[in-house]
Amino acid sequence: HHVPPRKYWGASSAKDRSETNTLSSRLRKSLRGTRQASSCQSGVSDLDVANHASPRKIYGGSKKGSCSKNLTRAKKEITRLGGSGKVGDFMWKDLRRRRNLAHVRVLFSHNLDDETIKQQKKIMVRLGISPASSSADSTHFIAERFSRTRNMLEAIALGKPVVTPLWLEGCGQTRCLIDEKNYILRDSKKEKDGFCMLTSLARAKQHPLLKGLKVCITPNIKPDRGMLADLVKLTQGQVMEISDIIAAEDREIADDLLILSCEDDRDFCLPLINQGAEIYTSELLLNGIVIQKLEYDRHCLF
Repeated sequence: HHVPPRKYWGASSAKDRSETNTLSSRLRKSLRGTRQASSCQSGVSDLDVANHASPRKIYGGSKKGSCSKNLTRAKKEITRLGGSGKVGDFMWKDLRRRRNLAHVRVLFSHNLDDETIKQQKKIMVRLGISPASSSADSTHFIAERFSRTRNMLEAIALGKPVVTPLWLEGCGQTRCLIDEKNYILRDSKKEKDGFCMLTSLARAKQHPLLKGLKVCITPNIKPDRGMLADLVKLTQGQVMEISDIIAAEDREIADDLLILSCEDDRDFCLPLINQGAEIYTSELLLNGIVIQKLEYDRHCLF
């Protein structure tokens, strides 16, 4: 058989040669797209399954140089700012810091001088911290010295951190919520008697002082009955009226009942004393909140 010369192999017409050129062009484009996708493979390794179904999302990336260059810059910047080198890690830490500060509400002691409060409020504005109107509404109570004021007693009773102004200054320097432990207010004089603020706050949070107890407060007690009643409620005690107890004088005095009174109210207490009740001074509650312990023998009145 006659074999055609080599130059006649392949396309046999102008039309065939045109189609062959078109197919070759498409093949070259396809190969280029594959190489570009491979060069940015590290940039799409974290795409989800849905993204893999779309060639445009996978192969539409930039070239290798720009991918790796931008990623390296981002990692270096995050590491410089204290992150672990992961983009998401730093962003979430910053978000958590802002959220932590957003819930903080500070109450100042009335014993702080005006200049200190002024500087503290500047820090609060910068960090977006809100002032509180009461201890119950606050997250932190700031004071420079121990004083048995109503706000101080309420803060301790609720287990709210009682800190010095240095704590807020530290938050301002780091621009985040810092541990209160090293800034808890101390009182060297009371510490000699065994008082420890950190211990008292921990006890108050773990178990409220008067939880499960009923408390009766006589009319002329000092400080005023209203303040004591509020402290009883804050420590999860139940306030009872003296009239309710006297009306039930034929019954035995319950073990879970505390009666707070004073010398001026002896006449109110006589029926209860005759029933075998023990009467205590307001110090049972006031000092009890400070040390988070009820010293019955020490503060027994009648």
